[in-house]
Amino acid sequence: MTFILLIGVIFIVVFLLNKQKFLSLVNENTILVKKLSDSNWFNNPWLSGLFIFTLNAILFSGAVGLIFLTSLLFIPYIHLVIMLLATVMSIYLWSVIRNAGQKQRKDQIIMSGIGSSFYLFLFLGFLYMTFTLEPGTPENDTFMAFIGLVFAMFVSIVAMTVCFIITGLNKNVHSN
Repeated sequence: MTFILLIGVIFIVVFLLNKQKFLSLVNENTILVKKLSDSNWFNNPWLSGLFIFTLNAILFSGAVGLIFLTSLLFIPYIHLVIMLLATVMSIYLWSVIRNAGQKQRKDQIIMSGIGSSFYLFLFLGFLYMTFTLEPGTPENDTFMAFIGLVFAMFVSIVAMTVCFIITGLNKNVHSN
């Protein structure tokens, strides 16, 4: 599991180092970018931030739901494919949001801060679960639960950071 987490970190670092190349793959003439750009509500940084927050919640819930459902099938490693697809889909949708509309730098930061705060709340929830972890019983392995929560906290912080960088640190924004 640590090896898979390491591969994920390397993937994200390579992506962030080559962010401009990857993000330029999302064309500004796609249907999603045009629909968001033409929407009046999207120009409001609070509403667009709430949109990103909701989008993150839906993507996370969908991925967790699919992982739960596929765990009933006993197909090994399918959860890794689902996590990879959820990551790629999140990065794509954040790129669409990044390319939609032109915001002032301050508005871009507000939008991104609100949107990526979903993962901050997720991190705080996992942190709370870690601190309130009960002592183990023979059928409940507390150490493995702790390791799982540490991985979950790490993944949520990485997702929050990547979401903020993609949606909030855009070179094409207007300065205040």
